[in-house]
Amino acid sequence: MTRDINEIVPHASVVQKLNDNPFRFLEGPVWDAKRKMLFFTDPLDHKIISMNQQGRFEAIFTQSGYGNGMCLNAEGNLVFCKMDEGCLAQINPDLKTLNRLIAKGYNGRPFNATNDVICDQYGGYYVTDPFFTFGPKTQDIEATYYCDEKGNVKRVATDSIKPNGLAFSPDHKKLYIDDTGSVNVWCYDVCKNGDLINKDLFCQIQRPDFTDGLAPVQYHGEADGIKVDLAGNLYITTVTGIQIFNNRGDYLGMIKMPDKESAANCVFGGSNLTTLYITARTTLFSIEVMIPGC
Repeated sequence: MTRDINEIVPHASVVQKLNDNPFRFLEGPVWDAKRKMLFFTDPLDHKIISMNQQGRFEAIFTQSGYGNGMCLNAEGNLVFCKMDEGCLAQINPDLKTLNRLIAKGYNGRPFNATNDVICDQYGGYYVTDPFFTFGPKTQDIEATYYCDEKGNVKRVATDSIKPNGLAFSPDHKKLYIDDTGSVNVWCYDVCKNGDLINKDLFCQIQRPDFTDGLAPVQYHGEADGIKVDLAGNLYITTVTGIQIFNNRGDYLGMIKMPDKESAANCVFGGSNLTTLYITARTTLFSIEVMIPGC
């Protein structure tokens, strides 16, 4: 069990800026080990962007419809949250084309504005569906859903005010969901059929010690993306930085963002999965850590 943040972030590690020209609003980072490439979204620019090993950026898809959270499935396709239509969509990053709408909604209605998505080991997807600014609201509540490999959708969690980030434990037996509408991070046992059981309040993020300049949704800390390393530590992006909790839910410390940027999401990448890439509004950052990601 990790007991101190110094076991994760070396003293010499610094957060590095990777882009010269600002983006509009970065989200959804995904590391593709086979292609040795980072992918991420810019919802406000409707783009999915790649970065190769030489640090070259390319917009591989320019009609993402406010594409937000994203994951890589077993076939090597990018599955992303298409917020404008309230659905899950898929592109082939080599052909740079949309090749499937995986799920269009629940109970005959579109999702509110799909936010984050994660692929399980059975070919299904968990997706969070809060409601922020895209309207009209199409579902009766803000919830988390499971979509199986055939596109069948069911509602599996309703405990969050605004469910957002998703991550599996290293053994894929537990699923973590953070709540932008509160300080809560929930943990569930995962069933093979996609159901989530044995709800547990895993941890609570640290609130900001200031409110000046913050939107009301940020007063709780604005928990957003989650990633997990091989030791089971959680990395939760918040308005104050990346808050790190160990596998018992103990708060270890924070990776702070430079230039007053606010971390939106993160992912482990690089040859050893020890480079933490961070999407932070207009900037893409990275920092080296000591424990590889899952």
